[in-house]
Amino acid sequence: MAGTVAAGTFGLTGGFARAQGLTKATVRLAFNYNGHRSPYLLGVDKGFYREEGLDVEVLEGKGVTSSMQLVASGQDTFTIVDPPSLMLGAAQGMPVRTVAQIYQVSPNALISWKDQNITKPSDLVGKVVATLQGDTTTTMLYALLAKNNVQRNAVQIVASDGGTRTQTFLAKRAQAITGFTNDSYIGLAATTNNEVQCFAYSEFGIDTMGDGIAAHKDTIASSPKVVAGFVKASIRAYRYAIEHPEEAVAALIKRAPSLKAEVEVAKLKATAPLLETPDTKTHGIGYSSKQRWEEAQTLMKDYGGLTKTVDDVSVFYTNDFLPKM
Repeated sequence: MAGTVAAGTFGLTGGFARAQGLTKATVRLAFNYNGHRSPYLLGVDKGFYREEGLDVEVLEGKGVTSSMQLVASGQDTFTIVDPPSLMLGAAQGMPVRTVAQIYQVSPNALISWKDQNITKPSDLVGKVVATLQGDTTTTMLYALLAKNNVQRNAVQIVASDGGTRTQTFLAKRAQAITGFTNDSYIGLAATTNNEVQCFAYSEFGIDTMGDGIAAHKDTIASSPKVVAGFVKASIRAYRYAIEHPEEAVAALIKRAPSLKAEVEVAKLKATAPLLETPDTKTHGIGYSSKQRWEEAQTLMKDYGGLTKTVDDVSVFYTNDFLPKM
């Protein structure tokens, strides 16, 4: 492994640290624990990772860019990242690669108060949009505006941390807010008694993939069994969670008791359609389509601020660790 890897995950001798015969590994989420990422917590509680010889700790993050940096520096083993964000990170020199593409469809969405009648990107002109610093929804909002010929300076975009963003919107200091169809939208609909609506970025030309599992390239090269085990257990956890959402959310509430179980269950149920495409029916959950990655790179180059592209997009991902169908 690279010499920068932290001793918290790896032993001083250079290999992964072990506890009770298990290999320790961490997975860093983009943000806080929530319903649609509860399968990782469920996988821990059900022993799916232990069956693969792994002692996994699921950690909260402070933004997708920050989480990628923690993997790039060796402080964490895995992170959850979407292809556009991974491409931007790779262009900055982060040695990370997707090992399983869980969400085949991105849940990026623009959420607004119903009385504002915001149903398309051009309706954002003159409006205030509350966004998250370092989040894919913000990056892709700029792409959404550019793709739909809306001048960025015609929209007032206010970036902040998650709590401030939500309060800005709920206080109606912003007419719209970025989020996910399977997360923020469902939570805000519950909080506001269904006074919000949303449209997905994919409805207006920003059709990319969402959550994937990524690892440091050194980890992929030197610890393939760890990567394969984590991928296998995570896909198993997602399959089980989709079929048993209440059980998955129970694992979440155990760690985040302030969350409302019924809202988080709704988020997880809304996640199921994001996992399946004709490709996954043939190759299984987690499959990366080269065509989809090529399309994502073109979109990011044209509208998303990607200044460094590659001839072969397979450097961004691998399907080598997916369980055999």
